[in-house]
Amino acid sequence: MKQGYYSIIYIFRYNLKIKNMKNNENLKPKGEVPEETSISEQVSKQLQEMADREWTQREDAKKTEAGKLSGKQKEKTFVEKHLAEVQTREMPIRGAQNPELKRGEIFRFERGQILKGYKILRKQIREAEEHGEDTTSKKDLLKEMRVQAKVLEKNLDEIERQCYENIKVVDVETEFGKFSLPVVEFDLRKEDESEEDKRTPYFFIPGMPTSDFHSSVAISMGLALRGNKVYVPVDIETSSVQKPEDLKEQIKARGDFKIQAEVFKQTIRKLGLDKVNIIGHSFGATVALELGSDEDFEELEDLVVMDPLGIEEKGLPKLAKEFGFSQTVLRFLPYAEQRIKVAKEPKAKGKPEMGLYLEDVKIIAKKLYDAEKLSKIKPNGRFQVWFGTDSPIMNSDVIETAFKESDVEIYKVEGGEHMWPVRGALGLSRMLKAGKPAEQVTTVEVSDFEKSGMEAILENIK
Repeated sequence: MKQGYYSIIYIFRYNLKIKNMKNNENLKPKGEVPEETSISEQVSKQLQEMADREWTQREDAKKTEAGKLSGKQKEKTFVEKHLAEVQTREMPIRGAQNPELKRGEIFRFERGQILKGYKILRKQIREAEEHGEDTTSKKDLLKEMRVQAKVLEKNLDEIERQCYENIKVVDVETEFGKFSLPVVEFDLRKEDESEEDKRTPYFFIPGMPTSDFHSSVAISMGLALRGNKVYVPVDIETSSVQKPEDLKEQIKARGDFKIQAEVFKQTIRKLGLDKVNIIGHSFGATVALELGSDEDFEELEDLVVMDPLGIEEKGLPKLAKEFGFSQTVLRFLPYAEQRIKVAKEPKAKGKPEMGLYLEDVKIIAKKLYDAEKLSKIKPNGRFQVWFGTDSPIMNSDVIETAFKESDVEIYKVEGGEHMWPVRGALGLSRMLKAGKPAEQVTTVEVSDFEKSGMEAILENIK
């Protein structure tokens, strides 16, 4: 109110000044050029500068409120943290061909976080009004949140629709036999956009093949919401992939992931991708390294691996303890958000074939890559390795030492357990767009990763 009052006084005084100049016009000697126009221009300029300052102050106040709300948004009650996260009710997916398709828990979690943000901010506005405080900045923030959340909700439905409907089966022939595997494409860019699409798409290789691409939708969604085109294949170990009958024997005889890498390379070529960024997590990161080691794979631009396995010798007993107890029992099951994003994926058609799955487990229990082999991986673009320092499956010192001799960017995620990319996919997608750091090793806090679309909205505003 005070700023508006002073603005009125400011305008009145300058109008009075102009009027006085007009009244004194007759006192000027003949031939002198009137200054009325120049004074009017000065007044207009100063008024505009004042308006700009007031707008800037209002924007700064809104950003401050966004920062405060961001902190509140991240706070969780005991119930939210361990029992049940905030989610919206089950509803049909807008735009889906099948009207019986319902929104999955991951997408309902996203909408629940939007409602949580609204609820916190509206309560703050009510309390401020009760105390007679100025609520302009809070209401400005609420208005901006609504605009961005409306777009987010629409995009969430579109991504979930694509998860079921934007699938193509790719047939490839390799030296190991013929394969037919489903591949989903996530892309929010409109087909009728006139500008040339210069984006390099991501080809995401998920973790252990316990399901199909639905099980990795949290990471795929995070990449797609940041404007990326993302292809996600079904792992060849799942039942929805047609494969050679002797695949298990071939994998066992080789003892590496050359077959998986070759199938994905041929799939990328069959999709017609001249350039591609490969990104993989856990088991998928190990396959991504195998793909990056292929000198014939000229299409590779950026290579991003997160918590890769096969960097140290573990053996089956140790690997089983780390995955089964330290990760699953201690870091996964107790947390509601983890359970939603990892175990509550949309309904998948493909299931793991246990014989192939067990062969994969035997392979990742071994040391597959040493510093010398890693140093030979030369993508055309950037090479990044990310790992959580609280992951029971990753030895931070071993990982850092193994990759340091390579031309690779090393990112240590402080406090990150093995599934940190699934929880913080939106934050990861934002950071992947950042420029290359000056130092080889960069440390980031796991709390710096946005874990929901609402957190991303607040990050954008502040």
